[in-house]
Amino acid sequence: MVDAPRRIGRAFLEAVSQEGPGEDIEVEGPSLANARRRQVFRHLCLRPCARVGDMARVLALSQATVRWHGWNLLSNGYLEMEANRMFPQGLIDPADASLFVLLTAPGRADVYRACHDDPGLSLQELGVRVGITRQSASKIATEMTECGILRIEEDGRFRRGIPTDVMSTKRVGNAGRVRLFVDRLLRRLEDDGLDPELLRREEETALLRFGVGPHRVVLDLPTDPYVTSWRAFP
Repeated sequence: MVDAPRRIGRAFLEAVSQEGPGEDIEVEGPSLANARRRQVFRHLCLRPCARVGDMARVLALSQATVRWHGWNLLSNGYLEMEANRMFPQGLIDPADASLFVLLTAPGRADVYRACHDDPGLSLQELGVRVGITRQSASKIATEMTECGILRIEEDGRFRRGIPTDVMSTKRVGNAGRVRLFVDRLLRRLEDDGLDPELLRREEETALLRFGVGPHRVVLDLPTDPYVTSWRAFP
């Protein structure tokens, strides 16, 4: 039998999902009144420093549209930039931007995820698992050892990739920053006249509702990029 809290939670999500998360709010000015801009912002919360082409493909938007909305969010203080890559202002330590840039490069998140799911894979097995050559697997693994999230252990004639605790340590250390990020976002939406409500705050997400008058939208915002940046899309 489904317990009462879980049943209530599903009913709650079904109710708020009727409020038009993909619609524009009919008001000029505020960045997150625009539905496509919310998509871009949410994706960058999920995967900071994501490449424009990747975002365009996942969101089914043109690259020009992604760039346009990204620059709007940047110029209005919702995003910041490091090394020509954008990420939500205050969500991550800017010093970690290079780590997130690495994870957006082709095959990198796949390699890290495979090592995380099956620690100790040989680099040859890793290449087969991810669908790349052993040489490419070795190159990517070396990049990840250089940024500290992977180590390579010698095992006779095999070299094996094993995740370090760096990513989990960074994740724990980022928890306070995430709380401040959500609080700041709520204040910013308030300043934009969008009357925000925080409906739910969990370890990996924050559920916000905002709008003007009866026209309101719900934004399910990922807030744990040290995990979601390398996870496979559902």
